[in-house]
Amino acid sequence: MSNSPVASMTLSQIIERKLSFLLKNDISPWDGDNSDLGERDALQEMLNDSISLNEVEFEEKYLAEVARLIKRMEAKEYSEKDNDDYYESFNNTIVSILSLINPINLYDLEGE
Repeated sequence: MSNSPVASMTLSQIIERKLSFLLKNDISPWDGDNSDLGERDALQEMLNDSISLNEVEFEEKYLAEVARLIKRMEAKEYSEKDNDDYYESFNNTIVSILSLINPINLYDLEGE
């Protein structure tokens, strides 16, 4: 926690906190199952990109990723080795962060 105004928080800090909580909390300890892995992987990737991409690039990249995952799920392009929980968690994590940036992203998931 910080005594700084909330307005000074960055997206990177928010993602870092979500990632830290996922990996280190006592309420629901990290067990590394596929849904946790999906969330962790999405947060790590988005954290890296939040440092290097501008807002438009970040949104475009992740809206495209969500659209790709939606099409994949709708087409049932799964193999025996795929784990739906992983992809669903990965997707949901991206959507949660995108909706923090701009709430319309919750409804415009196919980049239309």
